Amino acid sequence: MARTIAEIQKEILDEKGKQPSLEKLNNDSKTAIWKLWINIVATAIWVHEKIVEKNALISRPHTLNWYREQALNFHYGMPIDPDSSNEMFLVWRDGSYQFDTTGLTESEIEDSKIIKHCAVSEIDLETVLNPASEPKEILSDYFHNKVGVVFIKVATVKDQKISRIDVPNQLFAFKEYIAKIKDAGNQVYISSDQGDILKLKLNVYIDPLSIYINPKDLEYYQSKISTPDSDLGLIAADESDPKDDLDPFNGSLISDSDVFPVLDAIKDHLKNIEFNGAFVKTYLVDAIQKAQGIKIPILTKVQTNAATNPSDEPNTSPSDVTKIEYFIPKAGYFDLENLEVEVNYIPYTFYRDKQ
Repeated sequence: MARTIAEIQKEILDEKGKQPSLEKLNNDSKTAIWKLWINIVATAIWVHEKIVEKNALISRPHTLNWYREQALNFHYGMPIDPDSSNEMFLVWRDGSYQFDTTGLTESEIEDSKIIKHCAVSEIDLETVLNPASEPKEILSDYFHNKVGVVFIKVATVKDQKISRIDVPNQLFAFKEYIAKIKDAGNQVYISSDQGDILKLKLNVYIDPLSIYINPKDLEYYQSKISTPDSDLGLIAADESDPKDDLDPFNGSLISDSDVFPVLDAIKDHLKNIEFNGAFVKTYLVDAIQKAQGIKIPILTKVQTNAATNPSDEPNTSPSDVTKIEYFIPKAGYFDLENLEVEVNYIPYTFYRDKQ
């Protein structure tokens, strides 16, 4: 693993301290010429170590990292090889198959690289094998968990948002590409799905001097805290949902009504989860806690589900995963466009509450 620039600088300074001939280099200023040179040399070494680190990860063919690197280097819509049955043109270069980008501009090359996010994984037998199980159960677990199959999740970026690649055209071409470069006999499962559905409910104690709440809505929020959802009952068709009458600026900063600290913190946190990374409840609460005007955030409910295809009926009953500390979205990311967040805002006025 590559060292940090600071670690490299420290080692250079330690070595300098052992050289009596360099004792005169003792100017403590951060901009001293000798210190700047140490920084430059350390940075150059760090860049070199990063390159070596990356090469070490992908140089061994057909590891999981190798598959990921090949996926990210996929070029969609490149010149067609007339002799290729799958209409792709690959050349053997630098020890691996690569697309021939001769004559293309940097912009054209970047546009053709449609895979912007990729995660590769597999499940080995030991993970699912239970020696106490009957042979029939072991076989069932083996096939159910797709032991030995390489899973590749991919996504692209559209309008600065993570999105699945075009299905079926781009996905078909990508599958053909992987089929051509993978080992014979290896089973590879490739998916590119719409972001998972995520619904959150929170009770958030806020500083009433920073966060706006319309006083008329306080009773509603208090009732939501004291009454579980299951006891509220369904709203009749001819009744209006009390939520529809809430002040839309509840939860915004008093000093800037365009800023909603809780909602903004949630979106920022979800946006910054790495592709195929875990959603961790504690991390989300920590992120909200740091927002302006927030005193105590409490995550009360988490629901999620894989997104359905546009042609299928939408899933209206996402799974309740509140009791699970962390999970990984099936698509590798969440659909932030359809994120649902319900927040009950409560003024943090404990000094006036009954004890």
